Order: sequence, then C-alpha cells, then structure tokens
Amino acid sequence: MSLLLCALIPILGIPLTFGKRSARSYVITFVAIAVLSFVCATISLLKFPPEQVIQFANDFLVSDASSRLFVALVTAVFTGVSLYIYNRILINPLAARNIQGYIRSALLFFAISILAILSNHFILMWLLAEATTLAITHLIYHQKGESSVRAAWKYFLFSSVGLGMAFVGFIFLAISMKYDQSGLEASFYFHELIQRQGSLGAHPWKELGLVLIMFGFGTKLGLTPMNSWLPETYDSAPPSVTALLAAIQFNVVLLALFRVFQYFQPLEFPLVRYQLMIVGLISILISAFHIIVAKNYKQLISYASINHAGVIAIGLGIGRNAAYGVVLYAISNALVKAILFLTCGNIKARYRTKTIVDVHGLIKTMPFSGGIFMVGIFALLGFAPFGSFFGELLIMRGMIDSEYFFIFILFCLLGTLVFVAIARSTFPMIWGAPKHERSHHGESIYNLLPNLFYIMLLLTLGVYLPMGADTLLQTIALGIGGP
Repeated sequence: MSLLLCALIPILGIPLTFGKRSARSYVITFVAIAVLSFVCATISLLKFPPEQVIQFANDFLVSDASSRLFVALVTAVFTGVSLYIYNRILINPLAARNIQGYIRSALLFFAISILAILSNHFILMWLLAEATTLAITHLIYHQKGESSVRAAWKYFLFSSVGLGMAFVGFIFLAISMKYDQSGLEASFYFHELIQRQGSLGAHPWKELGLVLIMFGFGTKLGLTPMNSWLPETYDSAPPSVTALLAAIQFNVVLLALFRVFQYFQPLEFPLVRYQLMIVGLISILISAFHIIVAKNYKQLISYASINHAGVIAIGLGIGRNAAYGVVLYAISNALVKAILFLTCGNIKARYRTKTIVDVHGLIKTMPFSGGIFMVGIFALLGFAPFGSFFGELLIMRGMIDSEYFFIFILFCLLGTLVFVAIARSTFPMIWGAPKHERSHHGESIYNLLPNLFYIMLLLTLGVYLPMGADTLLQTIALGIGGP
C-alpha cells in the first residue's frame, strides 16, 4: 500500500496547485509532496524482503524487488529536483513565472512514472510509458524558446515512433504465445507469464517481437539508431526537466526492458543478444565522437548519457555475471545524471552561458557547485569508489567470463577515448584560472542538500553495500539473466 501512496500523493497534490498564493508556498507544497513520496518508497523498500511479490489493484500492479527499488530511486531523484526548484525560486524571482503549471505537469509525470514502474501488465506499462511522454513534452518547452519548441516536437515524434515499434513487438510476442506448449491463451500479466515460463520455447515471432521491443524502448533510452533527439532535447529543456528525463523516465523505460527480459530471456535468442551488444558498441562510438567535438557542457553530458545507455545494452546482451553490474551501473548513473544536470543549471545561472571555454575555475567561483560538479564528473568517468566504477567493472568481467574478448577490447578502447575526451573538456572548467572574478552569491543550502544526498548514495553503492541491499540487487539481476 505504501508504494501505491507514492503515486497517489502527487495526484492528490495537484489540486493544491490551484488558487492564488505566493510562488514560494506552491514550491514548498511541491517539496513536501516529493519528500512524502520518498518516505513511503523507503518504508516499502525496507519493510519487505526482496523475494516477496505482492499483486494488487486487481493484479494490474505489483510490488516486487524491481518495483520497490526503482520507485525508491525515482522518488529520491524527484525530491532532489523539487529542492533545486525551491532554490531557484529563492535566488531568482523570475524563475517563478508559470510555476503552478510547471508543478502540475511535473507531479502528473511523477505519478504516471511510478504507476508505470508498478505495472504488472506489459500493455499497461506501455500505455503509461507513452503517458509519461505526453506529460513531460509540455515541460521541455516550459521556457517557450524556439529551440525548446523544436526539441519538444522532436522528442515527441521519436518517442511516439519508438513506442509504436515496441507495441508491434508486443503483438508479435502475443502471436508467439499461441505456439507454446501450455495450451493457455496469450497473456501479458507478469505472474501468469512466470507460471508458463517453462513452456515458452523459441519461435521466430518471439524473436522478431523482442527485436522490435528492444529498438522501441532503445529509442527512449537514446540508443542507436534512434538517438538524435536526445542531445538536443536534454540541452534545450530546463535543467530540472532534463534531470526528470535522464534520471526518471530513462529508468522507467529501462525497468520495462528488464521486465521483458525477465520473462523472455534474451540469452535464448542469439539475434537479440548480438543486437544489444552491437547497438551498445555503436552507441558508445557515436557518443565518443560527439563528446570529442562538444563545445557545450550540457550537451557533453547528454552524449555521455548515450554512452551509459550503450554500456547497459552491452551488459544486457551478455547477461549472466554482467547482470548484477548492469543493475548497479543503472542505479549509479541515474544519480550521476541528476547531480550533473542540476549542477549545470546552477552553472548556467551564474555564467549565463553553456559554452565550455567560457567556464573556468568553478572551484574558486562556485565552491559548492564546483565541488559537486567535480564529484559528479569523477563518478561519470567511472572513478573508484563510486558505484558506477564497480558496475562497469562487473560488466567487463562478464565479457571475459563469457569469452567476448573482441567486444572487451573495443569496449576498453572506446571507454579510454570517452574518458580522455570528457576529462579534457571538464577539468579546465573545474580547476582552470577564472576569467572574471565572480561573487559567491546564490550558493544556498537547498542547492547543496540534494546533491550531497545523491553523492552519499553513490558512495554507499561503491564503498559498503549492506547485505540487504546486495540481496536486493542480486534478486533483480537474477531476473534479467544473471546467474
């Protein structure tokens, strides 16, 4: 019930955004709703053992290890976004324009995202994933600039085409179910698929369906060849909206892909496995090229997001020992992207530019945001002791264990190229000599708190993972093809 409250609280909070009050009171309500949702998600995560599965809402929703973890993750990110908005309102009254409309759309998107995570039915999950697209498109052009409107349309068109492909893939999976050995009718309820899992043999319709689903959901993740929308959208959207896209919607779609692989194991289908690995490598290659030539720090991090999606795709294709690394890597990079995109908003507000060469000496001019940006970049680059380092290490170990030596070599080469390109651009931003003296005005505690919380979680994933959390990650990894 506490998980359902995570979705009901933001829905019930939408009416509170109507009426005539100060912008600050609306944002305080926004923060309170986010914190309450996070508390409910944390209680649910700690209360139930990882192996416990509970169906509710007439079996359309489910509480299991995956849903509890991902609801906790997205509520944590949303809480940080709400505190960021509160900080922006305090230091810049102009940011309060149309804040009511922003809060309503953000709460609607948040509630739908949680319901999508809780879905116990593939078609319901697909519908809710499409609904998140409709809910957040308006927020992309919240600033009403020409580039924002163009980016919103591009995002909407690519997302609609991608999810349309995924829907066709589900139709093909339904056709393949007619040929299984159980004699049961086609079903997309997760618990019913578990009961008939042993009878779901290989079939061409199933393999084609999985390929289309992978391409469709891969569009939302930013995988090749449907990734051209991502850098423009992430760059043009307000920083808080970019964080919602990169750290919440990304993980909603990723969990949907996890669910598909949980019941239709890709290891049974060589075509799907190799598709994932090839698409992942190409995505990393394309992102590496754009990172090298990037002149905009927000776009640079956007292309790094494509790189992350490629690493996850390779890990999913390998499966087995890499599955645990995929889960750890996905959670870590959700936090990393939230840190960096929100910090980019603070940098843009201070320097009035997104050009890399115009930003130097963040540690001196913006000590709080500069230090947080530095930690975020270290985690982005895969430095120890962050969870992203160990997640990537486990994926690489999976390549060796599965004897994908050629992929391992390419992965290492491309990873080194990305490392050097990102470091070359961002290290002068952090430690370079400031071009102009700037005051420290605007570095408030509300700016610092959410990012410190994210950093603490990143370090926990890398330095010391409690036994309960380790069991939770192992349970999820087992479902998506782990040992």
